Amino acid sequence: MKKIVYILSVALVALCAWSCEEFLDSESPSAFDAKTVYSNYGLAEGTIYGITEAFCEVNSYRGRFLPWYGFNTDVEWYNTHKPGDGKSDIAAYNCQPNNSQLNLSNGPFPLMYMGIERANLVIEGLREYGNVEENADMAFLLGEALTLRAMIYYDLIKAWGDVPARFESITSETIYAKKASRDVIFKQILADLDEAIPNLPYPGATAATSRTDRVNKVFAEGLYARIALAASGYAIRPDDGQIGTGDLGTVRLSNDPELAKDVLYPKALAYLQDAVGKASLESDYRA
Repeated sequence: MKKIVYILSVALVALCAWSCEEFLDSESPSAFDAKTVYSNYGLAEGTIYGITEAFCEVNSYRGRFLPWYGFNTDVEWYNTHKPGDGKSDIAAYNCQPNNSQLNLSNGPFPLMYMGIERANLVIEGLREYGNVEENADMAFLLGEALTLRAMIYYDLIKAWGDVPARFESITSETIYAKKASRDVIFKQILADLDEAIPNLPYPGATAATSRTDRVNKVFAEGLYARIALAASGYAIRPDDGQIGTGDLGTVRLSNDPELAKDVLYPKALAYLQDAVGKASLESDYRA
């Protein structure tokens, strides 16, 4: 009798443990995992806004990169240059490594990479759960994320030259990354735009592309052309194999045959020819 009671007690304890495990492992109906988010257009669209939110931080594009980088042009100029002042040094193309406006833990550089990390997560999520091969709306979001990531990398290279190349979300093994050749980044973002452009509607073709804060085909085509010109053009480049060593290099073209002018110029021209006539300025800005 005692043996039977013992067996029943053990069985009851095991059943309770199994039940508790099932209870604790059950999914919450209010939880948003990656599958839930990236298989639903409305939720996935919100992650695109998460990428662009990185542009609006005080020390990011809005407050540092756009107001000061490249300020002195044929359109505008900064008339109060004080050597050693962080803002005027940026505007006067005399930015030093210890610049007080850019060398910040919450400055443009880390905030741009925050945008890139968010884009990486969106791209991975949409590829896995978005059914982008059959769902045009989700393919548009993927194209938008690819284009935004390309734009951020293009701006990083313009301001900092060779930078770390992160095209996958960060893991504990990849949290620290060295500088990569800008050529590696150029080739990846040009390929990303080649993938994105067919999935992006023209301006005004959809509700999303009727807005000025969303990516459209013409924007991506113009961005491709700009990047192609930069990638195949002259720049201060470290010697091959010397990236991250402190070698400033020389003003030269890339040695990568994939970035040669006769390779990229025809593609850039084709995209620009397609873009012509597909967009116009708002009425207030038309001549």
